[in-house]
Amino acid sequence: MMGALNYMEDSHPLHEQGPIIDQAHLNRMTGGDSALMIEVLGLFREQGDIWMRLLEPTTDTLDWGNAAHTIKGSARGIGAWTLGEVCGEAEEAAREGELTRDQKRVWHDAISNELDNVLGEIAGMEHKAMIASLRG
Repeated sequence: MMGALNYMEDSHPLHEQGPIIDQAHLNRMTGGDSALMIEVLGLFREQGDIWMRLLEPTTDTLDWGNAAHTIKGSARGIGAWTLGEVCGEAEEAAREGELTRDQKRVWHDAISNELDNVLGEIAGMEHKAMIASLRG
């Protein structure tokens, strides 16, 4: 539980952080195919609502931890390192024992905050790709 509180207290403003999505990593993962990159980001974006429903505080801790694990893997796949790190810490907290609803709520909020940052970055990347395709 302390991890979520520490994470939230230690957060830096976005302008002081590294990139929200490591685009070099994403480029490697998609083989430099910009259409595939946009497709992968779109799939990630579409899953966001489902993931956050799975992380509701009423969810059983085992299932809740599995949801955090799923988001962690997807975040790492697109190079969203901070989101992946927060989800990894939440997953570990769930593995250590039963979490209360309040504990799950704190983690939910921390993950939601990072997911919002990633989704905002994805929107910007999709917009740039759309503009580039209009010019091309």
